[in-house]
Amino acid sequence: IAIGVAVTVALTLGLLPIRRLLRAKPGNALQAHGARHTVTKSVARFRTALATAQVALSMALLALMGVFAQSLANIGRLDPGVNVESVVMFSNPRPNGIHTLAHSIPRVREALEAIPGVSAVSWSLRPLFSTGAGFGVGIFQATVEGNEGEPLPTSSDIVSSNFFRTFGVELLAGRQFNDTDRLNRVIVNQRFAEHFGLSADDIVGRTILIPSNLPGARPIGPEIVGVVADMRSGKVTKIEPRMYTMAAEQKGLTYGGAATLYVRGTRPPEDLINAVRETIASLDTTMAITNLRTVEQQLRDNSATERFVAGAATAFAILATVLAALGLYGVLAYSVEQRAREIGLRVALGAPMDRIRGMVLGQVTGIAVVGVVLGMIAAWLLGRAAQSLLFEIGAGDPLALVTAVAVVAAVTLGAAYIPARRASRVDPMNVLRYE
Repeated sequence: IAIGVAVTVALTLGLLPIRRLLRAKPGNALQAHGARHTVTKSVARFRTALATAQVALSMALLALMGVFAQSLANIGRLDPGVNVESVVMFSNPRPNGIHTLAHSIPRVREALEAIPGVSAVSWSLRPLFSTGAGFGVGIFQATVEGNEGEPLPTSSDIVSSNFFRTFGVELLAGRQFNDTDRLNRVIVNQRFAEHFGLSADDIVGRTILIPSNLPGARPIGPEIVGVVADMRSGKVTKIEPRMYTMAAEQKGLTYGGAATLYVRGTRPPEDLINAVRETIASLDTTMAITNLRTVEQQLRDNSATERFVAGAATAFAILATVLAALGLYGVLAYSVEQRAREIGLRVALGAPMDRIRGMVLGQVTGIAVVGVVLGMIAAWLLGRAAQSLLFEIGAGDPLALVTAVAVVAAVTLGAAYIPARRASRVDPMNVLRYE
């Protein structure tokens, strides 16, 4: 497709000058080197329009590059709410898609805890910093006993009893899970409590009401035993209302899908990854593990889309700026060449060199001003269309626009320097000799 487009464009643009040549009159052609030879206004306007379009495209993409770069920087400065340093994670799928916790997770957890340098091992059914879901987790329309307001879409997760301690998540009220808790006890995050206008202390002890699928049945749900600080456990740019249920590692309980285990240690990440891989292999050669990585890498991958868009915008902006510089240089150099006789006459009649250079720079200034204005409009429209990919920044960010204008100004002046310098050095005797 790329080759086909390139060939088509080359042939199409190559045929336009041929078409113009076929229509040329012999008399005008014979005067090509005469004093009366001038470039038609339509041709000059066409070249100027192309150069202006290149400047506008460069301006638009440079502004978008700045906006996406700032958005990515804003994401990088976010506090995820968890301590991700020195933690390795991996998924532990079963061949039949079912985890028998009494036979799988405890055995794996004990083996990992025996690794030298490991300080904590925990697990959850929803991978940390993942936008996906697993079996037994999902979105519920929940309300709180005594405060039955607008139902709140609440995501849920099933975690081990020491999950919050592993990641250093602050307990704001209530208590952590203990070994006697089952599915009728939950811990919620601060965002969940704030939605119902309750403090962390006020919401502890209340019951979460989840509508039943049975006709006529009253909403029932688990009791809130604790409130933890908000974690950016899903999409890093969002904090979702969430409730956590403790996974009971007892015989007979099964969970579908894959559990994600987390291993915190004092060893270097690469050593810890190798130790985990060797431990799992020695424990069960048939046990598959996937996505073995550090939690920091998982956090970086969470914003992979934003990083890709920012990188693509940067690459396109650089390419467009280079093309704009080449286009401006080509237009100005050709214009100086076409006006060499005029410039020679001006110099012969005493025109100062500064005025000659100013004539060329004035031409490029007009192109740059129009291109910048059109580019700012295009940048704003494209930024509005891509607003969902931006975080804590608007499409018309002043810093991005000012920076883009400064770059475009520098590029246009740089492209105009050589043609302006060449125009100021035209020798009138050499030019007039051809007449």
